[in-house]
Amino acid sequence: MERADTPVAEQFKNAGDQGVVRDDWVASFADPQLNALVAEAQRNNPDLAIAAARRDRAAADAGKADAALQPKVDAVAGAQRTENNVAARDQFNLGLAVSWEVDVWGRLSNAAQAAALDALAAQADYEFARQSLAARTAQAWFLALAAREQVALDRALLEQRDRVARVVKARYDVGEGQRIDYESALGLAATARQALAASEEAGRAALRSLESLLGRYPSSEVEVAAMLPTLPSAPPVGLPSELLERRPDVVAADRRVAAAFGRVGAARAAKLPRISLTGQLGQGSQDLANLFDPTNLAWNLGANLLGPLFDGGEREAALQSAKASEREALAAWVKTAQRSFLEVETALANEQVLRQRRTELAEAESRLLRARDAGEERYRNGEATILDVDQLHNNHANAARALLQVRSELFQQRINLHLALGGSFDGAPATTR
Repeated sequence: MERADTPVAEQFKNAGDQGVVRDDWVASFADPQLNALVAEAQRNNPDLAIAAARRDRAAADAGKADAALQPKVDAVAGAQRTENNVAARDQFNLGLAVSWEVDVWGRLSNAAQAAALDALAAQADYEFARQSLAARTAQAWFLALAAREQVALDRALLEQRDRVARVVKARYDVGEGQRIDYESALGLAATARQALAASEEAGRAALRSLESLLGRYPSSEVEVAAMLPTLPSAPPVGLPSELLERRPDVVAADRRVAAAFGRVGAARAAKLPRISLTGQLGQGSQDLANLFDPTNLAWNLGANLLGPLFDGGEREAALQSAKASEREALAAWVKTAQRSFLEVETALANEQVLRQRRTELAEAESRLLRARDAGEERYRNGEATILDVDQLHNNHANAARALLQVRSELFQQRINLHLALGGSFDGAPATTR
């Protein structure tokens, strides 16, 4: 059975301008604390420990299947007493029993090969779990940093809204202000206070999520930097699609297809006769003291041929089941390959769009900041009201929030891209240990 071809492009279409390439995708963010957190997560995360146990179990199962190809040697020892009305008789036996199934049709070798391939798939599953954990840790870390920036923005706006409320209230108390301005100022201050409380809780939730990945008690006590770092350079142009061949879940799906082929061969061979060789070497004596006397040595050697005649269709059903599993594994491989291309193209396209939005929002934020500062100057000169200035502050805060959201999403998409590629932008596997 041939593997189905999946039509692919030689290069990913949405790769951007040439950028810096690094072996270690986590280190590409130039954040030592993130490196330490990823290492801690990979030491302590229980989900990764489960994946490691499954990997080890698959390796042990492969060893067990391989052992079926080898002869079996067992030690045999026994003692028996027979009594009647005349006398009692003792019999002592000591020897070796050897058995070996001759793998003429490849049933055992196919099963052993399938188990070995399953072990390789389990190893790839573990690598994918390790990479996924690194990605989730990095995403949680950058979300926590973005949340801290959001708190700073909301706190600054709240201070501005409290300032406006004080000024408007003072004017209202002396009869120089209008009630609509007074109520609006107090309402906006209350809204800003609620927004700050919400962003603070979002920051704590992000830290708890990060600590859960680290295997810590979720107490939201991780120390974080004040702001997001600079995003690394854009992905290099013309990323080769062959990079996906090192993606762990693609490797695991590929090995499972090969293992399924082996199980079909083993199930087909199970319908053919089996040849077993058996032998015994041992000694027997009525006296325990003479048990090791060479004159009591005896041996025998035999061969057995077991040919299936009627089993109610059990072996044929097993063969059809193996063939169905083979088709399932093949379809899963195609699905995994198609999903991997979709994830890479989506991450590349999203980063392009987000970079353009970041450029536009950065210009908007800069211009609105200058407008806000100019408004403050006019207010100090008596040429503008406090409400005019407040609107300028609000416009700048909205632009700053939008810019922060895009900057944060850029980090998330870059991490998605590394996970989709199975590592860094070159052909080497990622090293996040």
